[in-house]
Amino acid sequence: MKRLLLKIGIGAAAAWLTVWLVPGLSYAGEWWRWLLFGAAIGFINAVIKPLAKLLTIPIRILTLGLFTLIINVGLMTLSIWIASDSGVGLSSDSIWSALLGGLVLTVVGAILNLIDTD
Repeated sequence: MKRLLLKIGIGAAAAWLTVWLVPGLSYAGEWWRWLLFGAAIGFINAVIKPLAKLLTIPIRILTLGLFTLIINVGLMTLSIWIASDSGVGLSSDSIWSALLGGLVLTVVGAILNLIDTD
């Protein structure tokens, strides 16, 4: 339970930093909605990401693992899109800001996940 709450908190912090860093992403809502977005990111990373990695093993081998970055950006863009359509308060001006947000969210999330030592 503690690990799940830590993952949600890390996802929420990464999302907040991403919106702060990326032009074109904006947030209009209460602070607790970041936790909902963190939970959405956690769900996507726990359920969809392993499946996407499993299905793309051949192309990841051919690209020497670089396709993993495309998977990460795609999944983070999906989470931004879900958040903007579900009333969390996160919105994107264009697909380019969402893609850049996905890339930044991947990097920031990876850096913040260094906290998780389990």
